Amino acid sequence: MFKSTYDWQVTNLTDEDLANISHFADELEQNQLVIKILYLRGYSTLDKLNALFSEQSELNDPFLMHDMKKMINRLQTAVENNEHILVYGDYDADGITSTSIMYEALEMIGAQVTYYVPNRFEDGYGPNLDIYKYFINQGIQLIVTVDNGVAGFEAIEYAMDEGVDVLVTDHHEIQETLPKAYSIVHPRHPEGNYPFGELAGAGVAFKVVQALLGEVPIEFLDLAAIGTVADLVSLTGENRQLVTAGLQQLQHTERLGLQMFFEKEHVDTTSINEETIGFVIAPRLNALGRMGDPTPGVKLLTSFDSDEIMNYLELIEETNNLRKAEVERISNDVDQKLQSLQDIPPIIVLSDSNWHQGVLGIVASRVVEKYHRPTILLAKLEAESVYKGSARSITGIDMFALLTDVKQYAKAFGGHEMAAGMTITEDQYSQWADHLLNAMSSYESIINAKEPLEVTTEINLDQVSLTQIKALKTLQPFGTDWAKPRFLLKNIDIQSARRLGKDKQTLKLMLTNNQEDSVAAIGFKKGEWMDQLSTDAPIDLVVELSINHWNGVDTPQVIIQDILQVAPALYDLRQSTSRQRIFSIENALYVCDNPQYLEAYTREIPSSSEWRLTSDAELESVAATKENLVIFDCILAIDKIKQVIKNSAVANIYLFAYTAHSAYLSGMPTREDFAKLFKYLNSHPDIPLKGQEAKLAKFLNLPPYRFQKMMQTFVELGIVKWENNHCLIQPISEKKDLLASDTMKKFHSQITAERFLLYNDSEEIKEYFFQEEKS
Repeated sequence: MFKSTYDWQVTNLTDEDLANISHFADELEQNQLVIKILYLRGYSTLDKLNALFSEQSELNDPFLMHDMKKMINRLQTAVENNEHILVYGDYDADGITSTSIMYEALEMIGAQVTYYVPNRFEDGYGPNLDIYKYFINQGIQLIVTVDNGVAGFEAIEYAMDEGVDVLVTDHHEIQETLPKAYSIVHPRHPEGNYPFGELAGAGVAFKVVQALLGEVPIEFLDLAAIGTVADLVSLTGENRQLVTAGLQQLQHTERLGLQMFFEKEHVDTTSINEETIGFVIAPRLNALGRMGDPTPGVKLLTSFDSDEIMNYLELIEETNNLRKAEVERISNDVDQKLQSLQDIPPIIVLSDSNWHQGVLGIVASRVVEKYHRPTILLAKLEAESVYKGSARSITGIDMFALLTDVKQYAKAFGGHEMAAGMTITEDQYSQWADHLLNAMSSYESIINAKEPLEVTTEINLDQVSLTQIKALKTLQPFGTDWAKPRFLLKNIDIQSARRLGKDKQTLKLMLTNNQEDSVAAIGFKKGEWMDQLSTDAPIDLVVELSINHWNGVDTPQVIIQDILQVAPALYDLRQSTSRQRIFSIENALYVCDNPQYLEAYTREIPSSSEWRLTSDAELESVAATKENLVIFDCILAIDKIKQVIKNSAVANIYLFAYTAHSAYLSGMPTREDFAKLFKYLNSHPDIPLKGQEAKLAKFLNLPPYRFQKMMQTFVELGIVKWENNHCLIQPISEKKDLLASDTMKKFHSQITAERFLLYNDSEEIKEYFFQEEKS
């Protein structure tokens, strides 16, 4: 059995719903699957669907935002009076694009303008008092914030007191009190009337420029789209319009920096979509701010010098590669720390002085996905005696609320339900972490439950076609609150399975409902799943639809999100060298013949698992409570294990079958082997043999393990005995059947067990243990 990672949430439609969908598709002459998706998203009447398809592209009036007119008047005055203006941005992709929009627009209308994008490590987030002081001393007369400001009380108050007006443009959460800025333009300002409150920082900057120029600034749509998609704001309403238009603009962008970037990264400009931003552009811009100075991002987007741009592109690529390397390094560190624990705690809190704090949020997200635990990772800053980190959570556990419960131990923290950041002093760290762990006691059921996964609808494999996938493009762009559709494929056969890529981390299945047609299914970073799937049993999959472009040919494919296979499975660990893989199996009965293994490794397995000898009288009753069975060594009582499986709840076998000395490869001794050994011992009674067995085995051309068992047989039958270091031949009164000795019988059984468990095909072993009873 291969359990799904997530709890699939599929909406069931009534016959009336299906009839409505069919009718609407005919009326509107639209693809039926497209209408079905929209119907499930609330567009359940013809009027709503007509309104969606005929949606006007006209943007909202920017002057509906609070203080917009006041801000525009102040900017115009500054331009007329030749005042020196500072655009103060933020270090992420949204902040970089916001800065670029505002700076370039003000420069276009003749303003004396410069910009500053803070370094997260040196300046922190938002208005920085020291930076404000520096620029004011340099003669700045007006400050415009983009993508920040509503929490910048101290710095803004200082500037205003110094006679330098601060114009705030922001989209982050508004607190009960606001800074005393000259103006605050925010789509959710409590005194405003703006009809759409989910703009990104780049969207707010775009609206300011729209108001400033008196028209829609088409030349900035590309930047607004990048910032909006990168910041993961709701891709509905006006954001949808901005991104849709911006993606079209990106395909024909006149920005030399983006043109050269697309060429360098081999981006096909004719097929640029939201994924190009999300997976190609945004990570590289964000990498700058994560690793250090984000300024090159603004320079790339605003420069007209090709040599300068090439230098920035090389710097950005180098920084992004460094970011990826740090993510991998820290991810491996975290895995090693967690693998050293017997059980994963209900909240993961880890720290290290060698971790780069700029990428901890990315790593924490990976850990959450892998272990389904709220996760906090912190970099220990020795010089400052503090820990700084990032947190990510799971559905149902409010990270901000958790941190609020232990705020007395924190120097600073902030965030929301699913993500947060914090600073903890060294002397408070242990108490803070301990109290967080205690606070998790009431969340056990949530942690043990699967994360929900919204699945749009069920489809048949024959619906995975180029025609269908191209029809779904009418729903793009996808993003927050407008997710890419996920589909359920049920009872699908696996035609073939293999791992791809240099690191073999990509799973590729060929799916089929018959022997003629097949569809490729790709699972990125799911290569290890191949070891857990049975290719002879059907599976259910949650997938996204995609087109594979290869050598000028387009073919439909699906991208695997999750898999369920209810058939019993045998997972082949015979070649595994990973202790974590072998000793991390939950709800398992570990069985072995050798008591040394039980004694040595009992503490290494999860608390939900148990270790027993195959001779244990309670073996079957323990198995009745376990889902998994681990065959740790080459057990002799294979039939007994089959009976245990038959009468238990075991659905999966993990086959390790470890053997320290291979009886099968050593082979059964012949009568000639025994005669040769006896002859040597009889003719060399005075030679000390103890400790020299390996040399004698080599001299007699006998495998060491076979030699060892032959000597044990001689001792068992009284043919020889050890006296000090000498092996002495004993008088024999009757003929001995060497091959009938207990040692040889057990040796033969060991050979038989090894032949079956180590050298059989895994499918044959699975069939033996599960045939009939679990079919």
